[in-house]
Amino acid sequence: MSDKLQAFLESGKYLPDFLRDFHDQKDVFKMLDDVRERSVKKNGCSRMADLSWVDAHIYTIDIFLWVMARNGYTLQKSRARQKFRDIHETVARAREEYLAQCNLEVRAANV
Repeated sequence: MSDKLQAFLESGKYLPDFLRDFHDQKDVFKMLDDVRERSVKKNGCSRMADLSWVDAHIYTIDIFLWVMARNGYTLQKSRARQKFRDIHETVARAREEYLAQCNLEVRAANV
């Protein structure tokens, strides 16, 4: 692999801005884990039942997107003229719900 390609991969520039920071990635994958759990409950999906958000995070960022970028592909926002949801709002809402649930559990444990 060329030094230029190696530097590009290590920079993380093949990722959308909101996935370049490790902590932001964690929030995204925690939100995705909630989606996965609802899917398992609704559809069965036994292969996904034991998948953790950490495993999904590592596989997606460190393996899948890295390999795709190494082969010239990048993840990019669709150019279709649709009313898409805002990923930042979706992740923020999921994070707020997670923190609220944590607060409830802490309060219940202190009773």
